Amino acid sequence: MEHDTKLHSYTVGSLFAGIGGFCRAFKNEGFSVIWANELDPYACQTYKHNYPETRLYEKSVEDLSVISDNLEPVDILTAGFPCQSFSLAGNKLGFEDPRGKLFFEIIRLLKEFGRNKPKIIVLENVKNLIYHNNKQTINIIEEEIKRAGYWFRVPLDNKGNLISDKSNAVILNTREHTDIPQNRERLYMVAFSQDFFKVNSFKFPEPVSQLKDVREFLDLNSQADREFYFDVNSKYGKMFADKMEQGNKDSVYLLRRAYVRENKSDCTFTLTANMGEGGHNVPVIQDDWGIRKLTPRECARLQGFKDNQFSFPEGMPKAKQYKQIGNAVTVDLVQKLAAQCLRTLDSTKN
Repeated sequence: MEHDTKLHSYTVGSLFAGIGGFCRAFKNEGFSVIWANELDPYACQTYKHNYPETRLYEKSVEDLSVISDNLEPVDILTAGFPCQSFSLAGNKLGFEDPRGKLFFEIIRLLKEFGRNKPKIIVLENVKNLIYHNNKQTINIIEEEIKRAGYWFRVPLDNKGNLISDKSNAVILNTREHTDIPQNRERLYMVAFSQDFFKVNSFKFPEPVSQLKDVREFLDLNSQADREFYFDVNSKYGKMFADKMEQGNKDSVYLLRRAYVRENKSDCTFTLTANMGEGGHNVPVIQDDWGIRKLTPRECARLQGFKDNQFSFPEGMPKAKQYKQIGNAVTVDLVQKLAAQCLRTLDSTKN
C-alpha cells in the first residue's frame, strides 16, 4: 500500500463508508480519517483490510451515538447515504423506505455533536434525488441541513434544474470531471457550519476535456481467469458475439434485460451494485482470448481505486467485490472535492 505523502491536521469521519472511496479521496489530500461507520459485513472486511489505522464502527448508523460510542469531533463528515429509495431503478419510496429514512440519522448525529459539529459535510446520492417526489425530498433535505446549523441551498429553475452557480448541490459525471472513462452521474452536496464560516461559497470542479482510453484500465496483455469468459455457443455468449460482430471490437458492451448495448462513446457504462447479482450487469469486452466480463480489479480502477492503494481481502467472493465497487464513489472525483474542502478550511486561517 502507498503511504500518504501530504499531511495536515484536518480530520474526517465517514458514515456509510462502504469500502472507503470517500476516505481514500480525503486521505490522498492529506486528511486524517479517524473513524468510519459501515453495516455490511463484507464491506467492513474490505475496509479494515485497506484502512487498518481507522477506527471502524461495524453497526447500523441508527445504533451509532456520539456519546456512547465516544465519536471524536471531526472537521469534515462524509456520507454517501443509501440511494435505492430515491433511484429511478429502485422503488422510489424515498423517506417511506427505511433506507431513505437513514438520512435523518446524519442530522441526528450532527445535533449530537452540538458545538463540536463538523465544519463541513459532504454528501453523495443519485441524480434523481433532486427530482424525487416532485422535488419535495430535496426540499426536506435542504431544510433539515439548515436547521442543523449549516449554510445549504439548492435553488432550482422553472424546469426543475439546478442553478449550479448558486447551489450547494451539483450533479457531477465521472467522465466529465475526471480522466476516467465511466459514465456515472451522481449528486454531490456540500454544506458549511454557520458557526465556523461567515459566508457560503464552494467551488465545485470544472469539467475536464481529456479522457483516458478505457482500455488503459484493462488487463489486455494476459488472459483473465476462465470464469470471466462467455461460452460463445451459449445464449448470452452468442448475443454478445453477434453484437460485437456489428460494432467496434474495442468498445465496452452490456447486457440489458433482453438485448446487448454497445457504449459508442469510448467509455464504460455506470458501474452499479447490481453487478454483484449476475452477468447481466457487468460490462463486457472482447480480448485476444474471447468475450469476457470486466474483472473486479478492472472495475475498481474505473472507480479510481489504484492498484497500489487498494485490494480486496483474500477470499472475498467475486459477487461481493462487484457489489462493493458499484456502491462506491469515484475516488478521483471526490478527491477534487476534498482539495476544495482543504482550500476552504485553509481560507479561514487568513
